[in-house]
Amino acid sequence: MVSLEGRTIRAALRSASAALHRNGIETPWLDSVVLLCHALQISKERLFARLDDPLHASPLHSLTDAVNRRLAGEPVSYIRGIKEFYGREFSVDRRVMVPRPETETLVETALELIDADPTITRVHDCCSGSGCVAVTLALERPQLQLSASDVSQAALEVCSANVRHLAAGSVEVYHSDLLQSVPGRFDLIVANPPYVTDDEVDSMLRSGWPEPEVSLAGGPDGLRLIRRLAAESIDHLGMNRYLVLEGAFDQRASVFNVFHHSGLRDVDSRADLGGRDRVYLGRRIAKEDDSDTGGV
Repeated sequence: MVSLEGRTIRAALRSASAALHRNGIETPWLDSVVLLCHALQISKERLFARLDDPLHASPLHSLTDAVNRRLAGEPVSYIRGIKEFYGREFSVDRRVMVPRPETETLVETALELIDADPTITRVHDCCSGSGCVAVTLALERPQLQLSASDVSQAALEVCSANVRHLAAGSVEVYHSDLLQSVPGRFDLIVANPPYVTDDEVDSMLRSGWPEPEVSLAGGPDGLRLIRRLAAESIDHLGMNRYLVLEGAFDQRASVFNVFHHSGLRDVDSRADLGGRDRVYLGRRIAKEDDSDTGGV
């Protein structure tokens, strides 16, 4: 436990940043700024304009508590209860993973497909977690019929809250193990499934990783849920419709093989902002004897 000092905002920031730096936090100054903004309920711009203002006991106490939680390994997003994704603020806590910037590539890929084909109207977000992908798609393309699902009932509580708050309840939410309890067929299924190997997850949890294991563990090779989802998607996609999911950059060859084995074709990948393969997509190709028209 650390005890911070600071009669002014500037002094408190220095004290917090020093404490975080001493304990190996990678971004001590930025974390201190964000946490003090949260304690004072003001913007960064307003904070920097008031650096020499006095800091009263209550916000200093809140900052001290937040810094100690950060030193215990809690992400800044959990401490604030908020994470920005695609320009919007989503509620998050320990029931869900913190949305990552690379997952915005999943959204961008989905929007690319939707904009290229206006007949794509029915979209499902599997392994939805906080609901950031489904809500973002609903807000970016209001013409879509959106649904979301997750195996974790606790995660669905967070997802539903974000749907109500940000998307006026326009996303239908299902409790489902992947697609098993999701009705109907879709023009597009998007997903950010667990894709971390069990060994990696065990190491993370031993180090005190705060995010839920259910949203991380992808089996011995990280592909357990991806295999299941690719196979299940065949019965939930209309003809010539798409599965798009996030995976690890070093899983490219394996995911391509999984998609082909499941019957998906036109398999491709998209790179994240770091230039690494992050999103994988495949299409359910129509068979001559397949009378399903999809999208129903």
